[in-house]
Amino acid sequence: MKKSVIGVLGGMGPDATAAFFSMLVRLDVTASDQDHLHIIVDSDPSIPDRTKHLLEGGPDPLPAMLTSARRLLAAGADIAGIPCITAHAFLPGLRRNCTLPFLSAFEETVRALDAFSPPIRRLGILATLGTRRAELFEKAMPDRTILWPSEEDHRSLVMEAIYGTRGIKAGNLGEEPHRLLVRAAQALIGEGAEAIVAGCTEVPLVLSQRDFDIPFIDPMYFLASALIETAGKGVSE
Repeated sequence: MKKSVIGVLGGMGPDATAAFFSMLVRLDVTASDQDHLHIIVDSDPSIPDRTKHLLEGGPDPLPAMLTSARRLLAAGADIAGIPCITAHAFLPGLRRNCTLPFLSAFEETVRALDAFSPPIRRLGILATLGTRRAELFEKAMPDRTILWPSEEDHRSLVMEAIYGTRGIKAGNLGEEPHRLLVRAAQALIGEGAEAIVAGCTEVPLVLSQRDFDIPFIDPMYFLASALIETAGKGVSE
């Protein structure tokens, strides 16, 4: 058996992709450089915006995502992951149209949450409006209560922190997006959230467990862990 090659379908956005690659490397604990898993990253920022498509009928990102997936497959990837939560709305299409096996951040997070003790049933979500419109969390976790910010908070706090002129996608990883997201999270905690979920890959770039007294759940951590574990088991030569 040889170790599997991990593919990363990235670029949505580039900072989140870089953070995910770093997470994969940190989780792949080895004694030397040569013992690390082979990781291939295809970071294509030109993939159309997922939220704009879901909310406004903008360009469909799936064709560009399929092109990226096929590049990964041609380069030798055996399994892959997508460091973008909203892009998981298009994962079924990827799985139907490409032979490269993709792990799901949602499926891996559900497995992880099922192992929590005491159980976490009320999740406060910090995510894009596209993820909310697609009901990705509701579909993946029907046995849990999914709490969203109010419509006003979602636009003025969460979306502003991610997409605003001083937001994360504009390259600002400082105090402003942190302040906005903490405010949104505190409102969710006030509504009874038992954990705050980083429902967008930009969120953990400015928030961490240090900001909260309740669990801070990063689906990318569980996706990266599953990729490392699966790749370590290898494939037949």
